[in-house]
Amino acid sequence: MHEGHKHILRSAFKIGKQVAIGLTTDKMLQYKTKKHLIQSFKERHEVIEEFIKTECDSERCSIFPIETTAGGADKMEDLEALIISDEIGVVQNAFDINQLRIDNGLKRYHIIIIPRVRTQDGRPLSSSRIRNGEIFDPETLIY
Repeated sequence: MHEGHKHILRSAFKIGKQVAIGLTTDKMLQYKTKKHLIQSFKERHEVIEEFIKTECDSERCSIFPIETTAGGADKMEDLEALIISDEIGVVQNAFDINQLRIDNGLKRYHIIIIPRVRTQDGRPLSSSRIRNGEIFDPETLIY
């Protein structure tokens, strides 16, 4: 979990009363580049739990597996908002899921877009860049 993920989680806990964190399953990551460098679902789950315990309020949180691009958000009745990064594909997916919710007879959720953490070169911090061997000084990241 890199600083960009932590930034979104911190933001979610500032905004939401209850926070449900969707974590992609290993199957969802099978087409990622350098997937052998990606921690397993179990390992990533443990890292998130530890982060929540130390920096957020674990009493207000649950973690659930994401096994489809909709992640279950198209069927969650009590979902009020989706907090996402500003990555264009993620934003488009959030709007598509909202349409699925309407098609399923559910109310539309609010889409809250959190700008991605940027590196000194102005590009977004990403797991792909880290897997490709780029190293970033946390002191120089732009929030």
